[in-house]
Amino acid sequence: MIKVTFINADGDVQEVNGVEGQSLLDVAQAAGQPLEGTCESQMACSTCHVVINKDWFD
Repeated sequence: MIKVTFINADGDVQEVNGVEGQSLLDVAQAAGQPLEGTCESQMACSTCHVVINKDWFD
């Protein structure tokens, strides 16, 4: 299990669990986050508008 924290534009926080290897889009949609994901998790369409803290990049 991994923990994912979503913070929306209003500052509301939602912490959810995901499974290693599961796409962030799938975790978000399962948690009820309003992410469209037109590209189906290929990181190509920008409809999600997800911002990830630079500390999490390799």
